[in-house]
Amino acid sequence: MRVAFAHYSQEDDISGVTTWVLGLARRLSADGVTVAIHFVVTPAKPRPDPWIEPPLFGDLRRQGIDVFSTPRRASLKEDVQDTLAFLNDWQPTVFLPQCKPAHYAAAALAGARGLPWALTLHSDDPDYWATVRAFGASNQGSSLVCVSHHIRDELNRRHSDRPASVIPYGVSVPMAPAPFCTEPFRVVFSGRIWEHQKRASLVIQALIRACRSSGSLRATLIGDGYSRGTCEQQVAEAGLSGAISFTGPLPPSQVQARLLEAQAILLMSDFEGLPIALLEAMAAGVVPVVRRIPSGIPELVDHERTGLLVSDDPADAARALLRLADDPDLWRRCSAAARHLVAQQYSADGSYRQWRHLLEGLDRQFHTAPASPYPIDSRRIDSLRRLEPSFHQDYVRPGSPSISLRQILRTAIARGKHRIKHLLRRHP
Repeated sequence: MRVAFAHYSQEDDISGVTTWVLGLARRLSADGVTVAIHFVVTPAKPRPDPWIEPPLFGDLRRQGIDVFSTPRRASLKEDVQDTLAFLNDWQPTVFLPQCKPAHYAAAALAGARGLPWALTLHSDDPDYWATVRAFGASNQGSSLVCVSHHIRDELNRRHSDRPASVIPYGVSVPMAPAPFCTEPFRVVFSGRIWEHQKRASLVIQALIRACRSSGSLRATLIGDGYSRGTCEQQVAEAGLSGAISFTGPLPPSQVQARLLEAQAILLMSDFEGLPIALLEAMAAGVVPVVRRIPSGIPELVDHERTGLLVSDDPADAARALLRLADDPDLWRRCSAAARHLVAQQYSADGSYRQWRHLLEGLDRQFHTAPASPYPIDSRRIDSLRRLEPSFHQDYVRPGSPSISLRQILRTAIARGKHRIKHLLRRHP
């Protein structure tokens, strides 16, 4: 079995998808599977010549994983051609593209030729639903995998013609849980500090309210993103720089160490799939305070049993944090139940077994096919012209709206869609 991933590269990226990709790739390689990862690199600065690879690439190669990388090109078509060139060169028996439209477009072209691949829906996100519409048809050869039952139900509601598997993420459970502590009571946020999806403004407002109300609270935001500067400014203006800190990106080992020092994790997202940061925190006995949204979150957080569910009002979230800090019995009950749930239903071993079973089935499909899909013709990809404009947004020419404006528009559109969805559910 030869399993190829396609992903993007970003130093110290702790996003859920990246954590999952690297974890599964390493586990497969250690288990004797031949694995490769094709990265499309988008440097923050112009690419130097010669280009110095991120340390991650060397680490992966030392773990037996073949690593290939190309810079992001000027057009979607060129990125698709690079991905197809990688497939023709390495010739996997199973392909797992992630996140980028070029990877999915290449997978659909290869799938139509007979290469088995899996389209993994990591989030209840407009971008993923657009991806399913564009590349999830049965004649494009994909298997659909959802990380939560909510996403599978939403997929069915959208009248997909395809059955889908549910394979939740899995995480390791630390030997010892985080202890209860009030001096200080530590709260963490871990992930992309964005307004789009993650609603960084709600997170920081809730933390400011909570820290103003109690001098024993300390908050740490782990990660980075375009909203970080605004959040830091708000904290400084509130005079709470000593209580609320920002670590920037951290490697996974340091993230876990921070979690084991914390008592609560705060999440206020507009939409999610099954947040790995939340799973990792719950595995450590850190109690979640999370916004109640249609997602995989209610599959994890049972109100007042494994955590606390709150509204989108920062004052509500702040009250929940203060309640946990003031009620050791409630905290201990939620901490123990959260840790038990993850150990029983979301373990790394359990998730890996399900993925291994799926991949072995796809590998058999490849080997029993009447002909090899290779070589895949990369010249005829005219279908890209029929894709939704959002698939081309990474390739906008200079003079078009700025990145910040595009982020604002995407946030507003996503927020509007989710509000409409909630209203329809309340008033069928």
